Amino acid sequence: MSESSAGKFKRFFGGFGTRDKSRVEQPPETGPDEQLPQMGSDEQTPETHPDRQITPEEPAQPAIQENFFPIPLDSPLAEVWKKYDQPGLPALSSLTSAQGGMDIPPENIKASIIKILRDLFPLAQRWLVMERVFIQARAAKEAQAQATAQAAAGKTEENSSPAPGGELPSSSLSDEKTAVPGGDASTPAEPPDVDEMAQVVLSEDGMAAWLFLLPPSGNGKHLTVADGQALLREAHVTFGVDQRSLFSVFTKKPYFRLCPVARGTLPTQGKDGWTKEHFPRDFSRFSGNEDTGTVDYRAQSCVQVIEKGTAICDIHPPTEGVAGTRVDGVAVPPKAVNPAPVPAGSNTALSEDGTKLLADMDGFLDFRDGKFHVKNLLNITSDVDYSTGNIDFRGDVTIQGDVREQFSVKATGSISINGMVEAASVEAGGDVVISAGVSGNNQAVIRGKNVRARHLENCTVYAECLESDYILTSRIFCSDSVVAAGSRGSIIGGQVVAVNRIKANSIGSQSGRATEITLGVQPEIREELHANRKELATLRDKASELLKRAMYLKKRMEDQGHEDRRSASEIQAAHSSLVQMTEREKNLLARQQELMEALSHLNRCRLEGGTVYPGVRLTIGSAIRNIETVAHNCTAVFDTEEMDIKFV
Repeated sequence: MSESSAGKFKRFFGGFGTRDKSRVEQPPETGPDEQLPQMGSDEQTPETHPDRQITPEEPAQPAIQENFFPIPLDSPLAEVWKKYDQPGLPALSSLTSAQGGMDIPPENIKASIIKILRDLFPLAQRWLVMERVFIQARAAKEAQAQATAQAAAGKTEENSSPAPGGELPSSSLSDEKTAVPGGDASTPAEPPDVDEMAQVVLSEDGMAAWLFLLPPSGNGKHLTVADGQALLREAHVTFGVDQRSLFSVFTKKPYFRLCPVARGTLPTQGKDGWTKEHFPRDFSRFSGNEDTGTVDYRAQSCVQVIEKGTAICDIHPPTEGVAGTRVDGVAVPPKAVNPAPVPAGSNTALSEDGTKLLADMDGFLDFRDGKFHVKNLLNITSDVDYSTGNIDFRGDVTIQGDVREQFSVKATGSISINGMVEAASVEAGGDVVISAGVSGNNQAVIRGKNVRARHLENCTVYAECLESDYILTSRIFCSDSVVAAGSRGSIIGGQVVAVNRIKANSIGSQSGRATEITLGVQPEIREELHANRKELATLRDKASELLKRAMYLKKRMEDQGHEDRRSASEIQAAHSSLVQMTEREKNLLARQQELMEALSHLNRCRLEGGTVYPGVRLTIGSAIRNIETVAHNCTAVFDTEEMDIKFV
């Protein structure tokens, strides 16, 4: 569009459609009640009231068709559409196609269209007034021309037919005034010719551009595609221009309509960082076995046990978005993305690459205050029963109540039980303290480094050192010492084994209950030595059988006088097995020697008993002594010279 055409548009219609290109404008917020007037009727029209301007705030009837912007039938826009045989404003769906389809929220387009229509109403009104003035001016000019022609014709007739007496009329043409409509005898002004005009209309977000064409008046010139391109450049529309749509506008001439000619690209929004958690925040106990349909409530745990280095959650970084472009070429940045909120609590740490949240220690996992925490002390405020299930924990465990029958407590650290232990299992990597003692019903098993209990009844204990007030009919195996001290300090019945020392106020009972006391043999060494000897005997038996079989086959082939391939193969396999067995036998014998040397340090063994009753069987190393009479304040040691037990 030439500069003169643009200037003419501004002269006729002011600053319609202008906007600041230097900043990104956001579409105005449109409330649910802010709508265009809809199709209705009014007895007064712009023709009867040419100065009337229709605004979108006027009341209207409900919409005739969904997705349209209804316009009052008596509005200037409706009049010019009817005048130029146009169907009206396109549907919202077609308008949004100028912005790449429905990717842009229709509310944004609707807000822009509402603002544009508010400008189009008075623009159409002014055009109608201007067109009416031009029509009146042309009508006056035609009437003047017709009057002038009639006057000229009358003068010619008078000249050809003189008046009586041969004299002309006293009046002349210079004294006559031509009557024109409106009573103005002067010559009307020449009505101006108005060229076809177009204006670029931009959406508020700068993502779409439309062309709005106004028809020419009189002998006005028509615009071309080149004019349209120049107009777009003048409006700074340089991106996303649809040349086919632009060509269609200047060939089909859809006057007074918004014709989409350019569209921008929306920014591709990024994605905030996120985490994938491997442990539930609200831990609930497992309710059953889906395969068998059974429920073992004892096997259910009340905590989430976790090992050091275990991934609590994966951390995914944010994904940056891609900037869009407005039709004026200005980049539209995407929304800023945020890193993942990492639920890092106490005793947790990020991996080196920052993609995982790891447990920084063994313990149990607890989610509190929006963060995961790893705790190494598990405090059970009740009994260990069906309400808690079995406990298997990496760390220390404190139990305020009892450990009920058929339940188990395991911990890599220490275990402290304020109540008692029934026929249950307690296993600790550290110490075990049982304040109320153990009543095991010959089923309880206690394992720990150092075990301290008020009393031990009908249970089995494995430890390095053991301290208890009294031990009754239990099986005790300690790699260092057993001490029964306190108000009773007695060992009655059962079996007590210690490597170095056993001390008690009284051992056995007056009733002669069988009590077995063993010193100098570590339970693990004794068990390994027994397994070693058993394996060695089995190995030698197999080797002897293989050797006999090989000799038999060899002799049979010699008697036959020829080689039997099958027998030769079997002899070769037996030879290979014998070689392997011989190597294994050497290893077993070497290990057996080491175990025997470990059992030879018996001079450190010591039994300290205030009173030892008959029925006690004392074993130190290979020496055995059955106590037949009551012994007071006795101390038994192993005499390495006589290889026998000696009381000192």
